[in-house]
Amino acid sequence: MSNFNVEAAAQKIAAEFKSIGKTTKAESQGDGDSFKDVLSSYLKETNEMQNSADESLSRLVRGDTDNVHEVMLAMSKADVSFRMMVQVRNKLVEAYQEVMRMQV
Repeated sequence: MSNFNVEAAAQKIAAEFKSIGKTTKAESQGDGDSFKDVLSSYLKETNEMQNSADESLSRLVRGDTDNVHEVMLAMSKADVSFRMMVQVRNKLVEAYQEVMRMQV
């Protein structure tokens, strides 16, 4: 099971947002991950957590495990990561709408 640190993820996303307007195209080609790569990795990690929670719930229902605590923990982690990604998506949509409202 993946150890997903919500606060670290939120800080990394916030740092990416802050750096978006500050880098030039040449600087964005450097060693650091692009915003797309960071977002993609968090989406993949969220998907893995959802799949892990589904699998642990299936094992509980089949009777392969009786550790309800582990199942609930996996489901809670998946829920928190999903909620965070929904909020990131909402902020991206809001930012896009704000840019579209700008007059040129």
